[in-house]
Amino acid sequence: MSTTESDIDHMNQRLQELYQQFASCHSVSTDGKFSVHEPPAAWNTDHTSFSEHFLQILWNERFLLDALYCRNGASLQIIHQGDWNVAAGPDFRDAALIINGKLIRGDVEIHQRTSDWLRHGHHLDPLYTNVVLHAVWIDDGPIDHTPSNVLVLQDSLNPAWKLLLHEVENICYPYARQLPPGKCAIRWALTDNDKIQEVLAAAGLARFEAKTARFARQSAAQSPDQTLYEFMFESLGYKNNKDAFRQLAAEIPLEQLRHFETEEDLEAILFGAAGLLPDTTMTTLLPEMETRAQRLWHRWWALGAPKLNISWNHSLARPLNSPCRRLAAGVKLLRMTDFQPVKWLQNFAAMAQSPKQLLEALFEKDYDQPHWRGCLNFEIAVKPPAALLGRQRIADIIANVFLPALCASNVAGYTEEAANLAKAAFLMMPPMQGNRSLTEAAHRFLTPPSRAKEVLKRASHQQGLLDIYHNFCQNLGHDCSKCPFANIGQPSPSKEL
Repeated sequence: MSTTESDIDHMNQRLQELYQQFASCHSVSTDGKFSVHEPPAAWNTDHTSFSEHFLQILWNERFLLDALYCRNGASLQIIHQGDWNVAAGPDFRDAALIINGKLIRGDVEIHQRTSDWLRHGHHLDPLYTNVVLHAVWIDDGPIDHTPSNVLVLQDSLNPAWKLLLHEVENICYPYARQLPPGKCAIRWALTDNDKIQEVLAAAGLARFEAKTARFARQSAAQSPDQTLYEFMFESLGYKNNKDAFRQLAAEIPLEQLRHFETEEDLEAILFGAAGLLPDTTMTTLLPEMETRAQRLWHRWWALGAPKLNISWNHSLARPLNSPCRRLAAGVKLLRMTDFQPVKWLQNFAAMAQSPKQLLEALFEKDYDQPHWRGCLNFEIAVKPPAALLGRQRIADIIANVFLPALCASNVAGYTEEAANLAKAAFLMMPPMQGNRSLTEAAHRFLTPPSRAKEVLKRASHQQGLLDIYHNFCQNLGHDCSKCPFANIGQPSPSKEL
């Protein structure tokens, strides 16, 4: 039986009602009505000044006029306000805006005053280079080095905006309202878990094969061993230092490292080139690392290796993910694979009799360095001591690097048996550690978002959800009207842009 447009509207309305029950953080009184609590210091009594957080809520809820204009006269239409960023950087990521008739994608920063851009030092911070709109409550004059498009919020509000003062308690503004469901959430809500998992597993395998294709392309341009070395180091860097680790692996090639026989020489070359060796004459070192740091410094100097211009992000990484600890894990990986990571990996697949055995063998390898367990770097201790790579990080490397590499058919030593084993191993891997993108995707598609616990039972389900979110939501600027995934069975949208 076909679903009519009125049926969809009715179901969508019901979904929104249910969603509000899950998303609302307001308490409910005995008569069934929401009780509202005025948040302290969110605004002044005459509604002329607001906290920056409330302005972020105002932008996120889009209580704005239909016809908007920036301070420079440019017309503005909001397709997607962006994803509320709870990490460092601009307040909203990946917004889709039409400015003077042109679709522009980028970030949005919210401030009380225009001058806050310089006062907060954003003009010097590379995290803010992709800001395409600066939304402010008060325009206190043109300021150099600010984004060219500035929207003055107090001149752009929908007359009903004050309803927010009675609907939102900004201190506990719920995360679910920061990331509301997309149009396709109704389809997901009406689909049972088993069917969703089938779709996600297929999408996850597509994402897996895309990683294999990327590995194959790069292996065709350089040696497969160098490619796997770069991919391993990129994965060690995770989000904050991915590019830095990849640069290090590219500029200190594997062929060069094969000439260094001892672990100390290898550590000296990589730490010295990375700029992570401390000046032992100027820095107070941990007693257990002082002698080692001096030896590494002298070996690096004697070997004549260069110091590369690599920018490391120390501030945003968790302590256990510090660049020094991750690089120490990279040294262990290179020594463990005897500088032949492709052959090392293929040997595991050749010996395994089942996908389960392949995973067990990869997980059970010793990826640790005992002398680094208690150290953040050469100067700061880690308490209690911890392994260089936790099981979740090892799982990430296995799923995103090792298993896809086994499926690259243009690499010497490839076998169809090993490739099938790797794909089957990927499909049976347990769920991995969550991240911001996965949380966003769950809030877009699943209602309530806690349904993710029932649906995302495998790593392939997580990867599939990320693949759909990237290919449909992010690539289309969260414009549901143009999304084929959200409009299955509906007439194709007209191509206005």
